[in-house]
Amino acid sequence: MERDSSSPDSPRRRYAPWAMTAIVTALIALLFQGSLMPLNLAAAIFAVMGLRQVQRQPERYIGRAFCWIAIALVLILAILNAMLQPPTQEGIPENVTEQRNVEAQ
Repeated sequence: MERDSSSPDSPRRRYAPWAMTAIVTALIALLFQGSLMPLNLAAAIFAVMGLRQVQRQPERYIGRAFCWIAIALVLILAILNAMLQPPTQEGIPENVTEQRNVEAQ
């Protein structure tokens, strides 16, 4: 009788829970267009934890690519968010500059 590959003797490798959490959090941050900085930071932390989890137990977990994709996505969102935010002038509240723009139109 042949042994089945799903027998208890050969454990099946699964995606690391932290890696899955990282990619899901990064995709949610993408839906919010990277404007929520705590969400971006959480995705990066989850990705690092996922990399550590895969490194510590490689016979049990996979998901290194998910972690790196999450880190790359968070970095791209942070860079784009920083590039697209208008700079604020020191000493002038943001409301004053918005009112000037409305009056000019």
